[in-house]
Amino acid sequence: MNEQQSKEVLERFQAGTDSPQENQQVRYWLHHLHEDQPSGLSETLLRDTHDEMWSSILLQTQPTTTVKTTRLPMRIVLAAASVVTILGICIYFFTKEPSDNRFANNILPGTDKATLILSNGDKISLSEAKNGVLALQSTMKVIKSEGGEIIYTSRPDPAPYTNGARNQESETKNVNTMVTPRGGQYKLSLPDGTKVWLNAASTLTYPVSFAGRKERRIELKGEAYFEVAKDKMHPFLVQSKTQVVKVLGTHFNISSYPDDTSTQTTLTEGSVLVNMVALKPGQQAVNSGSLIKVRSVDPDGVIAWKNGEFSFRNEPLERIMKQLSRWYDVDVIYQNQQTGSQLFGGTISKYKDISKVLRMLELTGDVKFKMEGRKVYVQ
Repeated sequence: MNEQQSKEVLERFQAGTDSPQENQQVRYWLHHLHEDQPSGLSETLLRDTHDEMWSSILLQTQPTTTVKTTRLPMRIVLAAASVVTILGICIYFFTKEPSDNRFANNILPGTDKATLILSNGDKISLSEAKNGVLALQSTMKVIKSEGGEIIYTSRPDPAPYTNGARNQESETKNVNTMVTPRGGQYKLSLPDGTKVWLNAASTLTYPVSFAGRKERRIELKGEAYFEVAKDKMHPFLVQSKTQVVKVLGTHFNISSYPDDTSTQTTLTEGSVLVNMVALKPGQQAVNSGSLIKVRSVDPDGVIAWKNGEFSFRNEPLERIMKQLSRWYDVDVIYQNQQTGSQLFGGTISKYKDISKVLRMLELTGDVKFKMEGRKVYVQ
């Protein structure tokens, strides 16, 4: 499709005379500017129009916030008049209150919250705990930093007690567990210095100390991103469902929720072995339990959740709604089961209210949503 044909499609979209295929194409251009399929218009033109669109949306949705905007050069306005007219349509979707009041009971996004379960069974609500020493275990002390992160450090000498910290005798099998609820996430540094970002509805179980162990083995249920501290003498292993990921020091993401049909391991840096299957950066292992398939992916899209975004690239709606269900703590009900197999795309901040995300999905595909309490109905 050349530029003139693209402009004609946009004009039909504006007039409401576009075909279903053309309608889907325009929605694709708006939300998949980084995909491989060309629109027929220049990348620069689409990017400039995209930026102008969101600047205008912010101005209308946040009137008390000053937003600096840059007017498109006249040459771009003249060359892409049809594209710019779509701006009004997009503003409508993101600013107009639905006449049927489908999103009246809007739901706020998740926050940093989790429960730390100590080896003696004590439970600490991390969102309520004060900063400082939370527990003294074996030769380690558990600290909540000013930034809210949980950090394990050695304690050659007894540390002062805060937050009701309890001294525990050294045990060779001391393990702690961090649990994030639906609507929660948390970051921690393990005793070896490995950094972990734990996503919503996830559980991470790990030793209080790796001292005296030949390997650094932990267990994950749910999703987490790891930046593993290098230690050639002590490999790092992550057990999840039907697989073990073995590394020496690298960055990777594992999504292994009980209600998902497969476990996905995505490598961003270094190298890993997934049940002895080697991955290179930019590759993802999809483990169904009986078979592991390796495919190339965009790692940034996979770990967008860690960086505060939802990034969907031609993903089935069912998988997308599972992510929203975990982050916003809602139940999803399909009034048409076939809708769950439709492919959708788009990128939006995960700190937006759920209505903003649902409206984005409505714009990018043939689907409607309705909310009642903490239930989202897919129509």
